[in-house]
Amino acid sequence: MRIVTNIKKVRHILRLFYYFFFLVIPFTDVYSENLNIYSARQEVLMRDLISSFEKIENIKVNLISAKANQLIQKIEVEGKYTKADLLLTTDIARLLIAKEKDLFKIVKSEKLKKNIPTQYRDKDNKWFGLSLRARVFVYHKERVSIEHLKGYISLQENKWKSRILVRSSNNVYNQSLVSAMISNYGKEVTRKFLLNFKNNFARNPSGGDRDQIKGLISGEGDLALVNTYYYIKMKKNDADNKLAKLDVHFPTDNKMNTHVNISGAGIIKYSKNFNNAVKFLEYLVSDEAQKIYAEVNYEYPIKNNLRLSKFMEKYTIQKKDDLNLNKIANHNKEALLLMGEAGWR
Repeated sequence: MRIVTNIKKVRHILRLFYYFFFLVIPFTDVYSENLNIYSARQEVLMRDLISSFEKIENIKVNLISAKANQLIQKIEVEGKYTKADLLLTTDIARLLIAKEKDLFKIVKSEKLKKNIPTQYRDKDNKWFGLSLRARVFVYHKERVSIEHLKGYISLQENKWKSRILVRSSNNVYNQSLVSAMISNYGKEVTRKFLLNFKNNFARNPSGGDRDQIKGLISGEGDLALVNTYYYIKMKKNDADNKLAKLDVHFPTDNKMNTHVNISGAGIIKYSKNFNNAVKFLEYLVSDEAQKIYAEVNYEYPIKNNLRLSKFMEKYTIQKKDDLNLNKIANHNKEALLLMGEAGWR
């Protein structure tokens, strides 16, 4: 019993040390030169974009990577002493959280305004979408008939009983989708959907989007709700043809088309390198950077009418939902409440 107690004390001390080191102690001056990015995106996904920007602008970029919530908390704790110039992350929900905490500075840029459609940038010019991804159905072609594939709301139907794979409700991708559904279908329709949808799960939600796709291959379920980025990347790297029997469906019905989300960024209000941060954002919406997003990261360009590779063209979104992502904030808390009421854990 004493050994167990001691182990718990050690774990508690280590946890306190981690938070003290990561959230309180500022980074050394090696991170203070030119442009400092706090990134919730993996370094490998940003490497080509950063290298190209550094060569063009002769600006050194320092990247500090961690989970989005950790970075947001870190910026809050550091306050005006933060080294961060820019927060780079995925999903509109995280950008809205950072804005709500008043972490971003207003950016007035004609290049950003011209190249980013209105629905993918903040109405107050504090955050900006940089690339797109869609929340889609990936299904097993031998176990799902294509005529049964419709819009999101159809996943409440009895024919999907014990067939659907999805990650947990605490994931922001699902929260943003449900918030968008409330905007499109209304609160009561979405409430009913969630109650029935939860009963159609093949197993208790667990893992990430890749795990749902792997579950289709292993026979745990017949249809998975995932982001395009994960499926397209797995398909591109599928040397053993494990995904041969899977395909993707872009949900659409008479009320809601395919839900589109973003990766995006905002400049920190205490930025010491504001002009460099603006240059970086403007570079990320250039044709060159947008093609890197598509060809390296398997995301969709934020810009309209940009030609994609033949591989990416196979996964073109037929009909994007035209919901302005600013409206996700209107229903995010409602979405969380309804998901909890339905028992989606």
